[in-house]
Amino acid sequence: MKKGEARRSELLAAAERLFYTKGYEGTSVQDILDEVHFSKGGFYHHFDSKLAVLEAICEMRAQACCARARQAAARAEGSAVDRLNAVFHDSAILASGHNGFISLMIQVAYREDGALMREKMKRSQMEGLQPVIGDILRDGVRGGDFFLSDVEAYAALLLRMYLQFTDEVAFLLAEGENEDALMQALIRCLNAYRTAVERVLSAPFGSVVLFEARELQQIAQAILRERVRRRADALLQA
Repeated sequence: MKKGEARRSELLAAAERLFYTKGYEGTSVQDILDEVHFSKGGFYHHFDSKLAVLEAICEMRAQACCARARQAAARAEGSAVDRLNAVFHDSAILASGHNGFISLMIQVAYREDGALMREKMKRSQMEGLQPVIGDILRDGVRGGDFFLSDVEAYAALLLRMYLQFTDEVAFLLAEGENEDALMQALIRCLNAYRTAVERVLSAPFGSVVLFEARELQQIAQAILRERVRRRADALLQA
């Protein structure tokens, strides 16, 4: 890695840490500079704003999701549906264990003015994931698991449904306050999209696993705890 690329990566890593701990709004460009001992000139050589830093972090995360999807598809065994489930699980951008990133996305990308950022992330995921999904669907057609007339069109449709499901989950997490009510809404959303995907593929009922309910609960609990912590911090600073 060239020196300039290494410094850019260092800046992104520091910014991501600060966004997690202080929140996006609570982090200034100067905070990022102080963290990595960058000059303002060095910062603006790579990025024109704090938002551009966040967009680069999102792009990096989306590319990592696509890389995990390719790895999952390569190592998964069993039927085409099993491989598809492995890709869905490993490529999820809202995944348990990535709670800091999920919280950051909810704070910024899933608010009214975050549509452009969401679309950029989805475009990156579409480009990286559609070939993976397409290969699985072709194998499924050859093996008699799926009966599809146009694999490319169905791969794009399936991926758009999956990304829309991700958006709806994120919006529910952004708005939810009561854990029981939030989980009911999340499970209802999960069941609706899972059934829709099964019907598109003519797959057996219950065979598609877009997301594990247990993982959704873990994410919801972590997001709610983080929200309480941030509110407490805000009261202390008031």
